[in-house]
Amino acid sequence: MLACNFHLGSSRSPSGVFWATRRCGDLLWGQRRSRLKCTILCCELQKSTNSVHFQEDKCSSIDQATSYMHVQSLRNFPIEKLCGEVVVVRLDSAHFLGPVEPCNLSLNKTLLTIKYLYEARAKVVIVTSWDTVVQSDNPVVKSTEAFAEYLSSLLQVGVIPVNGTPGLALVKKEEWVQNDIILFENLRNYKGEVSNCNDFSQKLASGAAIFVNDSFSLSHKILASTVGITRFCYASLAGFHFEEELMQLLKITDTTRRPYIAIIGGSNFLRNTPALHLLASLCDGMFFVGKLSFQIINGLGIPVPSHFIERNAVAEVLQLIQLARDRNIPIYYPTDFWCLNNDDNERVGIFNSTDLSYGWTPADIGPSSLEKISSLIPLYKKILWIGPTNYDLTQEFSVGVTRLGQILEKANSDICDIILVGNAACKAVQGMSDSSFRYTKFQNASVVWEFLKGRILPGIAALDKCYPYQIPWSTVFSDPILPLVVDIGSGNGLFLFQMAQNCKKSNFLGLEMNEKLVIRCLQGLASDEKRNLYFVSTNATSTFRSIVSSYPGHLTLVTIQCPNPDFNKEQNRWRMVRRMLVEAVTDLLEPNGKVYLQSDVESVLLGMKEQFISYSKGRLVVDGDNCAHRMENPFGVASDWERHVLTRGAPMYRMMLRKV
Repeated sequence: MLACNFHLGSSRSPSGVFWATRRCGDLLWGQRRSRLKCTILCCELQKSTNSVHFQEDKCSSIDQATSYMHVQSLRNFPIEKLCGEVVVVRLDSAHFLGPVEPCNLSLNKTLLTIKYLYEARAKVVIVTSWDTVVQSDNPVVKSTEAFAEYLSSLLQVGVIPVNGTPGLALVKKEEWVQNDIILFENLRNYKGEVSNCNDFSQKLASGAAIFVNDSFSLSHKILASTVGITRFCYASLAGFHFEEELMQLLKITDTTRRPYIAIIGGSNFLRNTPALHLLASLCDGMFFVGKLSFQIINGLGIPVPSHFIERNAVAEVLQLIQLARDRNIPIYYPTDFWCLNNDDNERVGIFNSTDLSYGWTPADIGPSSLEKISSLIPLYKKILWIGPTNYDLTQEFSVGVTRLGQILEKANSDICDIILVGNAACKAVQGMSDSSFRYTKFQNASVVWEFLKGRILPGIAALDKCYPYQIPWSTVFSDPILPLVVDIGSGNGLFLFQMAQNCKKSNFLGLEMNEKLVIRCLQGLASDEKRNLYFVSTNATSTFRSIVSSYPGHLTLVTIQCPNPDFNKEQNRWRMVRRMLVEAVTDLLEPNGKVYLQSDVESVLLGMKEQFISYSKGRLVVDGDNCAHRMENPFGVASDWERHVLTRGAPMYRMMLRKV
């Protein structure tokens, strides 16, 4: 029987800007010395600027490989599937331990996550951690009971504290009444949290079906409560706060609002080199403050005290300067500093950047440099401030930070996007009127730095994925309303190519994780000009619903054949078939639609069958008399692996399920 029966249906100087050319001196580049002629806008020479223009180039639209950022969110998860399920929520306690203000958007989003789950009649379990030393003066963190009482007052819902190793085994059923919320003990008390211990992760997830991560500030860490737990829950989702923060993070590399300037502070140029190079390729101006500014000043050939220079970062500094020169973007640096006397920290002085006196230590950027920033801010439509402005991070000296916060507060929020990263930047605007609504803020700078370095954030990567793009069905298929057949794990595509050739009255879609195989298949489509066949590189286990749900026609057949061959671990050969996939397939299949399962290992077939029958909740039944699992191939088309198995004389095990 053929498949057709299964539709059983250029560089320019900105006008009005003074540019100067400075010889950068004899500088070491690689193994040879060279004289680098750098175009740099010198703060001490420029007195006024009326306008800033920027150069459109390829570097400004860098396409980062951030497909892992597309995650399943609580917002898009079917709400009816939450009812009666145990849901573990990972919260960021910092949102609760700070001042409770109506404009605290982070707190409001986090509370919304819990209330949404509660009102959906899910059984909510909260896990979080807090530093009892740093927060020693806060009565909320004195005990689990105190924290639970505080959460209860915010949520207006009963919160039950549970001490001891986190896990539902400790919860007495009679205590969990009227859908109250459970709060486990402080995770900081357990080594298994930081080590991402498998056993500890399993205890956290015990009895839970769904995990919701709403602690974005921990995305750069590998913890049992953010990464390990996802291995034991059938669905792992982003909460409302997490989703919002993720979208704001991507905003940092968005260059639609231009010109765009980055005010960059902190230290350790070498460690942050990838991030700095990315910002240099995105922004239309860079103003270095903090210890990083000394590296730039030294790279431009200006004398700097030797103890301020990162000797191992000289080459990277020169590369950054060259990148800015190639893009014709200005680099700014401080021209003066507030300095503290080494013998008397009460004595403060202002010194020119080229005339630092012995016995004085730079503490923060000076008034002339702040005035320069103040004159620049109105010229830009997007501003990123990341890292502190001070120089000696051990000193409590925040004149520059405070003044910079005041400068940004005066910026017109209607025409200027302002992104603040790190405690110094966020505290600089704390308490100012409506500040929470005017800025995009990230308290934890580590998450942003890791993102800008191009590194994968484990807390994001661990969540279930959604397909990031809408498939243009009318473009990939000649007739996008024909019955759809989906092959999960399509491999080299030989099965679908033959099926599409034999049956023109159906459309065929292959979902395959191996991107190289998908590229080959798509190249084959281009040469054959087929318009009823298409392939997508994705993990169908978590993306099947988001991809197929937008198809304008009906889903009539889903095939899974010899999934994930792993000859060393037989149990891995059907790991793609999980509850999330089964529910998505069952929901999207049309009535009488079918699921075809096949494997050369009988236990694998039986495992897939058990998963589909169990999680479809009676909506899928065995079609016909397939109890022996030795039915013939109903399509007359064999997959590549099936041919290999049959050639060596081994049996294939098959089964057809039908939606009732």
